[in-house]
Amino acid sequence: MKEMYIKSLQMIKVLNIKKEKDYNKLLHNYLILSSESLKYISRTRRFRKIIKLAREV
Repeated sequence: MKEMYIKSLQMIKVLNIKKEKDYNKLLHNYLILSSESLKYISRTRRFRKIIKLAREV
């Protein structure tokens, strides 16, 4: 599960995702976690905080 979390954060960083809507479009093409799963694992309800975490990875 942790590998999927890191992979999802890396995808946000590499593809320069700015909005949750853009991230959700990627779910059909790549094997990454849903935005709700990312929020749960990150313990936040804001996608902006997840984007900040992705920059650090």
